[in-house]
Amino acid sequence: MEDLAGRIVKKAQQLGCQDAVADLVVNRAFQIRFGRNEPVISSRWRESSASVFLVYDKRVVATDLKDLTDIDASMDRLVKIAKASQRNPEYAGIAKGPFRYGRVRPDPKVLALSDGSNFVDAAVNGAMAQGAKECAGSFWRYEDEHFLATSNGVEGHDHRAGLYLSIRAMVSLESSGHGIACASRLSQFDPEKAGRKAGRIAALAKNPKGGTAGRYTVVFDPLIFGALTDQVAGRASAYSVLAGFSPFGKKVGKRVASPAVTMWDDGSQESLSRKKFDMEGVPTRRTAIIQKGILKTYLHNTSTAKRFKTKTTGNAGLISPDPHAVFVKPGDWSRDEIFSEVKDGLWLTNTWYTRYQSYVTGDLSTIPRDGIFRIRKGEVVETWKDIRLTDNLIRLMKNVVALGDASEQMMWWGEVSIPNFVPYALIKDVNITRSAE
Repeated sequence: MEDLAGRIVKKAQQLGCQDAVADLVVNRAFQIRFGRNEPVISSRWRESSASVFLVYDKRVVATDLKDLTDIDASMDRLVKIAKASQRNPEYAGIAKGPFRYGRVRPDPKVLALSDGSNFVDAAVNGAMAQGAKECAGSFWRYEDEHFLATSNGVEGHDHRAGLYLSIRAMVSLESSGHGIACASRLSQFDPEKAGRKAGRIAALAKNPKGGTAGRYTVVFDPLIFGALTDQVAGRASAYSVLAGFSPFGKKVGKRVASPAVTMWDDGSQESLSRKKFDMEGVPTRRTAIIQKGILKTYLHNTSTAKRFKTKTTGNAGLISPDPHAVFVKPGDWSRDEIFSEVKDGLWLTNTWYTRYQSYVTGDLSTIPRDGIFRIRKGEVVETWKDIRLTDNLIRLMKNVVALGDASEQMMWWGEVSIPNFVPYALIKDVNITRSAE
């Protein structure tokens, strides 16, 4: 496979390309989907594909090749597409290698796993013990090997693996909860805890009534706070800024969050998306995004870094710079202290369908789901439904009052697209509207 990555790059150069990147991926994942409290489908993958990036006279093409049987013919087609494409005057190259990488290997206990049904049982039993009537979700064991080659002298190999479980627990059609477990080490994987949380929220969310619009002090569970920090990291990509998809334009060095908020990106740190290098082969590292509320940098690849007259942050994706994994520095509030601080407010546990009214200003809305609770003096007094959070990303981050003293790794569907290590958060003056408005 390592030779195949090099062959793709060499072929691109023979066809006249100035830059080329090939990332050969061997995927050995398996999945168990479960419904009505028991496994229903088990799937296994053993497949190889190649992510290819090439540049012909500043004409850029990027794609994934699923059929690797005739690389020469595939590259001929891609270069023809490049020749027919428009030039990208902003393109400024890829990183120059070679680079040295640390000796990081996946947990052998994760690699040795051949079944995950015991994890499904643990999660379902945990939810049922809390009062859930029915559970559904999925368990994944991820494993892939990457063989990277570039036209600028990079050769890299990375073996990645991790465990993930998502469980939805229900007591009735309107009473549900969601729990997440993810880890790259077997010893840190706790599906039963995820099940207990999903079941506890579902049992607490009985008989919801329509919520009331207004401004509230809100406790954000890690899953929904992770949806916000995921937005912050994604909008911090230099590509998002240049494309007009970010409220952070011209805000480096300026306040974009509460002084309580410090967050960084780090693909090298242990997480479900730990990786040695980005798509240009640059070693991953810790990059401060927000420090005590101040935006420190955008996330860059080589091309965007040259445009902003800075250095790459090691966040190159195939097309644009992207965050790898987001870490929020915990605060010094216990969970109980955060809830006790709320005299009259809400506790939100999950969300979906986060959409922007304006990317440039950061005006957005998102629809809370699962347990939505009215709390007074730290205690749940009502369960709500049918509300929408309608606010502004920067305003929300500036209104963070307190952060919990422990972070959890969250990742889920499209709302938390990459691992986000986040604590409970208390945010004041959050605008809540009715979901139909």
